This record gives sequence, C-alpha cells and structure tokens, in this order.
Amino acid sequence: MLPPQRALLAFEAVSRLGSIGAASRELHVTQAAVSQQLKSLEQFLNCTLFIRNQRGVTLTQAAQQYLPVVAGSLQHLKLQTQILFGAQQSDVLRIKANTSIGHNWLIPKLADFSNKFSFIKLDLTLVDWPSRQPCSEADVEITNGFIDSEDTQVERLCQEQWLMVCSPAFQLQHLDALANKDISQLPAIQVKGYEESWMQWLCHHDIAPEPPNIQLEISNSLHGLEAAKQGIGLMLVRSLVAKKALTSGELVLALSGSMPSDSGHYVITANKRSAKVNFFCDWLHQQDIDSAMQAIFSNA
Repeated sequence: MLPPQRALLAFEAVSRLGSIGAASRELHVTQAAVSQQLKSLEQFLNCTLFIRNQRGVTLTQAAQQYLPVVAGSLQHLKLQTQILFGAQQSDVLRIKANTSIGHNWLIPKLADFSNKFSFIKLDLTLVDWPSRQPCSEADVEITNGFIDSEDTQVERLCQEQWLMVCSPAFQLQHLDALANKDISQLPAIQVKGYEESWMQWLCHHDIAPEPPNIQLEISNSLHGLEAAKQGIGLMLVRSLVAKKALTSGELVLALSGSMPSDSGHYVITANKRSAKVNFFCDWLHQQDIDSAMQAIFSNA
C-alpha cells in the first residue's frame, strides 16, 4: 500500500518543524489543509501519529518509527530528481558567509557537503557585514546579523554564547588576576561592531563591572582570534566562532562561564528556494550545532 504523497509531505514537515503552523508556511498551504492531510494519513494507516496540544504536536511511538522511513524516502527522491534533471538549472550554489564563521566553521565542513552533493558546485564569498539587499548576489547568506527584506526568509543558525578566551600562555602569565576575577588591569581585544559589551558579560556573572584595558581594536572575529592566540589579550567572542580554536587548545577559557548572545548568525535565503538551496539548508540543519556547543562547555 502506498500512502498519498501530499499526506507524507505534511507528515514529514510537521514532524520536523514541530507544529502545523510552521509546516503550513513551509508548504505554502493553509493550516486546515495540513491538518486534513495528517488526518487522511492516519486514516490510511489506521494509526494515531500525533498528539495535539496547545504547544503544537507530539509524535507517537508509531510516528517516531515511521518518520525515518518517510524522511529518507523523500530525501532520496529529491536527490535522484536533482541528479537526473538538475542540469536544467544552474549547478552552482552561491554562498555569502561572514568571514569569521566561514573560516572557522563552514569551510572545514564543506567537504562533507561536497561528498554528499557532488553535482552542486560551490561559489563562496566571505564578507564582514550583511548585504544591504540580502540574496541579491547569492543563493544563501550566513551572516552576523541581517537586514530585513520582504523577499527573503531568515532563520537563526543556533543559540550562541559569549565566552571570554585567551591564549594558554596569557592564562599562565595572569593566573592570579584571572583566579581572582580581577581583569581591570589586563589588556584586551575588542572586535568592532559587537552589540554586547564587556560590562554586560561582567554583570551577567556578578563580577565587579570594571572592564579590561582595550589594547587592540580589530575589524572581525577571525583576526581577533589570531591576535588572542598571540597573547595580546583577553577577548570576548561567540561560541560558534571560537569552537575550532578552543577544541584545538590554541585558546582556552580565561574565565569559566558563558552569556547567551542576543545577536547571532543567521541563514538567509529567497522566499522561493531552488532545489540546491534546499539541499544546502537541509544539510546545515543536520550539523547539530547546539550539541557541539555544549561539548565545548562540558570539556572546558
């Protein structure tokens, strides 16, 4: 028996997004239409798939077992369709990414994407600031902040944390001051354009609001991290950008603890996505970034 395709699409979208409303927006249909498709699938299978509540929907055990089958089949269908018919569209995916996140996080992962989607060529541009007209010169943008546009859709990449980092040598040199959380006389690196401040970080941790001395102002986090590795001073940096250097041991946490970031990195695409953009965005969602961030804190 073969379930109706529209019902399977609705089932996969609701399961992945966690709500009928979010699925209806992605599928460009009404919530009533999505609910009807779910009902028809449940009737077809003679099985309850969702428990509805005020917060959204919860998958039953049967639905949890069925989801990998449906999601895998749809992904395989999308992939084979692109392989067979993708030559009718441009096979180049233009990505514009923030310099720091592109260098420290995205580029090291692109081999995995290319292995899975070898028919998609990548054109990557690294920039310091979001585009004034998002996605006018790129298919996907991953930027630090974003500029609103009615022609694009925006989703946050992950919830990042502010960390205070330094080089291992700097930590040893200023061990007593750091142990006493007395950083007012220590040199520091400041990245231009950051919205959150040293004062916010200190107050968040109930430390005397006396910030360090800014020894160096610099244009982006990538170059700031290099300066921190050379022992120039302390640096406040967001966790996703710092992950590589912390994992390798080139940088350490100067003080334990973190502060949730109000700002962050965002994925921006046109409202109407091509197949290659969907492949890339689906791949991004599979990276499990939040778990990687927790690993940093547990190992620090």
